Amino acid sequence: MDRVLLKGTDLKVSPVCLGTWQFNDGKSNIQWPVQSAEESKAIVDKCFDLGINFFDTAEGYAGSEAVLGKALLGRRQDAVVATKFGFREGPQTPPYSAQQIDEAITRSLQKLQTSYVDVLQIHFPSFVKDPKETIAELNRQVALGRIRYYGFSNYGPKNMKEFMEAGGKPVVNQIGYNLLWRSAEHAMIPDCIKYDISLLAYSPLQQGLLAGKYASLSEVPEGRRRGKLFSKDSTSLSRHGQEGAEQEVDEALKKMAEICQNAGVQMSKAALSWILQQEGIDVVIVGASTPQQMVENSEVIKLSNEVVQQLREVTEPVKAKIGLSLDQWAPQDRCE
Repeated sequence: MDRVLLKGTDLKVSPVCLGTWQFNDGKSNIQWPVQSAEESKAIVDKCFDLGINFFDTAEGYAGSEAVLGKALLGRRQDAVVATKFGFREGPQTPPYSAQQIDEAITRSLQKLQTSYVDVLQIHFPSFVKDPKETIAELNRQVALGRIRYYGFSNYGPKNMKEFMEAGGKPVVNQIGYNLLWRSAEHAMIPDCIKYDISLLAYSPLQQGLLAGKYASLSEVPEGRRRGKLFSKDSTSLSRHGQEGAEQEVDEALKKMAEICQNAGVQMSKAALSWILQQEGIDVVIVGASTPQQMVENSEVIKLSNEVVQQLREVTEPVKAKIGLSLDQWAPQDRCE
């Protein structure tokens, strides 16, 4: 697999990154079913077979850092590892002080069984107590060699501007972005291009919707119906309180299926490839429940300009219905 250079770094990474929220060490979470550490290691093994060297985890992904660290033993030098601080006490975790950032990094290094993290990301803007204090601490951690670079996750235009004006030098912003969730195009993506920040797109298949896994929206598991594409009444797990865009999503999926059939390409391949053909997007972050799914979720092709445009056009109604909201889950947008 080819390599891309993350802007402002010397990190050469595969354009497909393995997201490891599903590395739950045998304990299911709201997003993923049970996955054993052995199954997770087999997925990491397959990544190396495929030429994928980029792995993303987080303090808030229970069990993930420890499982990934164990899976990388003996080959850490061949991997680029990104993690995040945030959610140490769950969704209501208060902002981090400099000391708490230091403590979070220490915990991550211990779980990952490594002496450094390639990229440390702030999981959400709400975890920053004071931008200048946070930047000073991140710079101190870089000087200590415990992190090589730092960046964002889920930062919107207002959040980015505030951080940059405080003297920050982030190298990445990890955002939710796919054919059904394109709100980042309004301002976030243009601003990342302006600031020369690499964009990492998570949920590129919108939790299976763009993989053709479900014959109807009602078949989507409850944990994956929590977001704003679905009505607030779709599941008791929903907390966004909005009407959703189910009709627009259903119509878009039918039209996309027809476009992909005419082009002779699987929808999942088209969805992944479409993202990487958008300006400013350097990496897609995919999950996998099996090694074979990792193979399927890493197959990137070159779409014709016509297909790229057709897919854009048929998803415009979904984009219009969602509007400027960057946060799929919370009632008040955490990504401003």
